[in-house]
Amino acid sequence: MIRHLIFIGFLFSINHPLTYCQQPDYIRGKVIDSKTSEPVPYATVRLKNSQVGVISNAEGDFRILNSPGFQSDSLIVSCIGFHSLSLAFSKLKTSETNNLKLVPNIYSLNEVSVTARKKRLSPEIMIARALRDIKKNNPAIPFSYVSYYRDYQKDSSNYLNLNEGIIQTLDRGFAYASDSNRYRLLDFKKNMDFLSMNITPYYDLPETDHSDKSFKRISHAIVGDQYGNEFFILLAHNAIRNFNKKSFSYVDIFAQDFIKNHWFSTPMGIYDGSTLLYKIDFTAKRKITEDNYQGAIFIQPDDYSIHKLEYSGSYLDSTKKKKDIFNIEIEYGHEPAVNSKMCLKYISFNNSFIVTDTRDSNFFKMEKSEWRQEGGPYGDPQLTDMTFITFFNRKIDPVSGCKMENYDMTIGKRKAKITRIKVDGPNVYITVRDDRFKQMELDSCNINIKNLKDINGNIINKRRDLELRQFRELFVQEYNKPLEFQNNCFIQYLPLEQNCISKSKESRRFWMNTPLKASENQQDSENH
Repeated sequence: MIRHLIFIGFLFSINHPLTYCQQPDYIRGKVIDSKTSEPVPYATVRLKNSQVGVISNAEGDFRILNSPGFQSDSLIVSCIGFHSLSLAFSKLKTSETNNLKLVPNIYSLNEVSVTARKKRLSPEIMIARALRDIKKNNPAIPFSYVSYYRDYQKDSSNYLNLNEGIIQTLDRGFAYASDSNRYRLLDFKKNMDFLSMNITPYYDLPETDHSDKSFKRISHAIVGDQYGNEFFILLAHNAIRNFNKKSFSYVDIFAQDFIKNHWFSTPMGIYDGSTLLYKIDFTAKRKITEDNYQGAIFIQPDDYSIHKLEYSGSYLDSTKKKKDIFNIEIEYGHEPAVNSKMCLKYISFNNSFIVTDTRDSNFFKMEKSEWRQEGGPYGDPQLTDMTFITFFNRKIDPVSGCKMENYDMTIGKRKAKITRIKVDGPNVYITVRDDRFKQMELDSCNINIKNLKDINGNIINKRRDLELRQFRELFVQEYNKPLEFQNNCFIQYLPLEQNCISKSKESRRFWMNTPLKASENQQDSENH
């Protein structure tokens, strides 16, 4: 039996946004694999002395503030599975994209030097140990961090509806559940450089009553919409922080269900700089899902800390074509500012969805209707038959047009008795019989038409669907530095744009990092 992907919502306390001026001068870069020339997603890009950092996006792109104070600093680029790259900030070009090439650093366990063991541990035992030690390896006491956040949609070629924010997280520590954490919005904006489309923030959920008539729908999955708050949806999918709570299906309760729901491969040695990690690939057991769920977990063998979790789901459509459901990437690392405990570096969660295109005005629909009298005037006691004529914008399919079950009609408070239906091009003639016709009741006639098709197979009132992808991403910029606020409010269960901003003079040291291009056809010049 297919188990739906369930995204669990948490209750967070809340408040709102601040606005600060952004510096317009940025240096753009792209991190690429020196061997394959493919982009390296989610690489850490940090200044050695200033400790200012950003993370590349899924296409390997990043941008960093071109500050005079950085000119004497060095840029360090690192990513799990690659040797780190160091170069002088002053060497970066300001007028074109800087291509930064990372050299792969992956080995099999037979090629790396590891601590001798009488018996090599199985992947299940290693993961069990890592899950058991999450509370030990991660901060147990309160800590805070400030992150750059963005959410957006993407069609085949364009980024849409880009929202950006700077968010402070006040985490009570891993000894407490994540729903006790609080969050401040330090800045928020809708990036008007990107296309804007009116898309509901709500998902189609069972027994949910939203005001929107059109919901986002996900094939083979269900997503809790956190009252339209995409940031909270993202947080609910951090299985490491929510290790003892249900996060998403097949991971379920990470510390309890992850191992029993998956098959695991032989560990592979992979380096994060000079730190050896074990990468263990896994797939969800087919006895619990007919779809394809897979990923990888990265564990440091010395302390069994979890450095990265990748997870994705897909299914085969009716044409046997692979269709993505969702992708999740979470990375943690030792953070000096938090007693070198494991702390979040970034989290990215995206999912495909389908939504009705509200801009589609050329759909198959009824344009008008009228009554036609078969006998004397309205109210004539001898009159028993009346014809209701419906005029459509397209020719009607005769088969579906003549089915009486496709029409539900009431006259006044009574259900009309339909005796005959005739299809003539774009019109349908519906004859009803009633010996109590009255003008007032005819004027209050209601008709519900379903499953009616035009001659091209289009269903009545069915606008075309758009298939898009929803992205939510959080990139940590700073840990455990205090902020003083002019006003203090916490993010609530509302779309971020409806939340208030906690204003602070120190917000200027954070900036929006948007290397995305408004159109994929718009290409920056590249440094070869």
